[in-house]
Amino acid sequence: LAPSPHQPGPPRVSSSSSGPAAVASSAAVDSSGAAATAVTALLALVARPRRGRQRSWRAEKAARQCINAAVAVAASAVDLGASGKSVEVLVLGANVAGSLAGINVDGRSPKMHKSGRRPKVVVLGSGWGAATFMKGLSKEDAEMYDIKVISPRNFFLYTPLLPACTMGSVEERSIMTPVRRLIEGKAEYLEAKCESIETVNKVVRCCRAVRPSRSNEVAYDRFPEGDVEGKLIFDIEYDILVYAVGAQTNDFNTPGVQEHSFFFKEVQDAQKVREKITDLFEMASLPNATKEDKDRLLSFVIVGGGPTGVEVAADFADFCERDAIELYPKLVEHIKISLINTGDNLLSTYDQSISKTCMEVF
Repeated sequence: LAPSPHQPGPPRVSSSSSGPAAVASSAAVDSSGAAATAVTALLALVARPRRGRQRSWRAEKAARQCINAAVAVAASAVDLGASGKSVEVLVLGANVAGSLAGINVDGRSPKMHKSGRRPKVVVLGSGWGAATFMKGLSKEDAEMYDIKVISPRNFFLYTPLLPACTMGSVEERSIMTPVRRLIEGKAEYLEAKCESIETVNKVVRCCRAVRPSRSNEVAYDRFPEGDVEGKLIFDIEYDILVYAVGAQTNDFNTPGVQEHSFFFKEVQDAQKVREKITDLFEMASLPNATKEDKDRLLSFVIVGGGPTGVEVAADFADFCERDAIELYPKLVEHIKISLINTGDNLLSTYDQSISKTCMEVF
């Protein structure tokens, strides 16, 4: 903590890119100079505005304890200097206060981009591509850029567990991670939809609907299409564009798919399927439902023998064998689940033994 032999005198104080400006103390190696360094850093800490989310009470308590210790060190500086004692303890106070205030006491500067400025980076999307990119980017490297993540979905969805949400085996919230938590300390998030990209001017045009006229209304179109009233449009400039918006579900141009089936890719898809299944069971429970009606209402078809189709079918089968027996005991005999696949084997991308076991279990 004391100055090294080849660096005599109190440490040089420089302001960081994120911290407040600080005035370097005098070059004289005396007690008043070291005390001034500590006090300057402490004042910068006290005056520093809070950014981001509020600190917890534990963080506040720890900060106060460190500040009090540094104040005590600085306050005793004059007495120690007058008595001819070493200034090592004064340097300690300056380092403690400076680190708390965000000031680089040792003279190091934060990592800078080779261009001398912070290039603007825009990341479109909040799925696997965007999440992998942001998780792989260290905070040190992120400081070199001005990063904005833009997506209409403000959370990352762990899709491998989405099929288990069909009948509530897994709670949706357990597979959702807020984007802001994912990019904390690295980037800024904007909940908006990208409408167009001007590659010549390097501008992304985004939109979002304003809040509805009724304050208690929540089911409104947040990202309207076309020219509608109350639509907010804004432009975001970029130097680097990361396009990670994902892909649309392919229906292979099969007639009737768009009109009569449910896709399975988002949380809303799992919720719609669960609501539809519950509605069909309740309709089949009505006293005027005939045997033919029950057989028709409780016949379910799942198209696709890949991981998603197999897991959705398995989760639904578990519901029928466990919950449905207790909730709808008179309807169990009418339930029929069909899994349709174009190939000879289920889970054809996996090992043959897994595909065989899957068929045996079904």
